[in-house]
Amino acid sequence: MSTVQYSTKLTPEQVKALRKISKETHIPQAVLIRKAVHMLIEELRNKAVSLNFLSLVKKKVKEDEELLKKLAGS
Repeated sequence: MSTVQYSTKLTPEQVKALRKISKETHIPQAVLIRKAVHMLIEELRNKAVSLNFLSLVKKKVKEDEELLKKLAGS
């Protein structure tokens, strides 16, 4: 896997927790951070897909309601 160096700032509490988890699990901090970023991206991607799907469903329901009103008026 190719990686790119990226710098960011964390709170002291985040750094402390990250170091503790890394020490307890023997997983390097960089790996933990990459995994956390990956999980967040996937979560937001899934949410975006869900919101897009919900939007499409609402649009179709509205179209169906308008069609039913027209049919009921006939």
